[in-house]
Amino acid sequence: MRTTTSKGRLLLRRFALGAGALVAVAALLVGGWLLWSLFRPPPDGFSPTVGQAAGVVGGSSNVLQYTIDARNREAWVYFAFSSGAAVTASQDRLDWDLAFRRTDVLTNGGETNPAGQGGAVDLGEVALAEALRPDDGYLADATHDERGLENPALHKWYSYNWTTHIVKSKHHTYAVRGASGEVALVTFLSYYCDDGSPGCVTFQYVFSPGT
Repeated sequence: MRTTTSKGRLLLRRFALGAGALVAVAALLVGGWLLWSLFRPPPDGFSPTVGQAAGVVGGSSNVLQYTIDARNREAWVYFAFSSGAAVTASQDRLDWDLAFRRTDVLTNGGETNPAGQGGAVDLGEVALAEALRPDDGYLADATHDERGLENPALHKWYSYNWTTHIVKSKHHTYAVRGASGEVALVTFLSYYCDDGSPGCVTFQYVFSPGT
């Protein structure tokens, strides 16, 4: 009887030691991840552009870059290729081409604004300088059952890391048809502001009026 009792206690002790070791390892892993999350360097970002889009230093002369402040979770901000800048507008107007709200991007067409000709095509991982404007295939904005209003070609321009909680561009190039039917080639660079906070969307684009 004593032997059976001793063996039972030994097994319980071993189980407790094993469970304690597992808990300690888990605590170390979680603690390490939390420390890394707190002290990791912020992702590369840009300050919102003041004025018009500017040429890229060392890049092709026809490539422009712009950072739009889309940090507001409720309000859309609008960008027009013709002016190369953010504009004060509303969805039912035709004086804008892209609308931003955090990671969401809309075009001026489809269910966003039936009066506009906006749409987009995902051209994949092709360099902006090598991309060509397609004649067709442009997807108009539509309402998704779960995500709401979106452009099907643009709604996943980024990837999200569930471990680091970092949003990164997929570096695809998109052909974006504006409200009036003119097409720009666009690629997204970053989702972060210069202080590391999210919501400043930086993109490069090529736009030739009349195309």
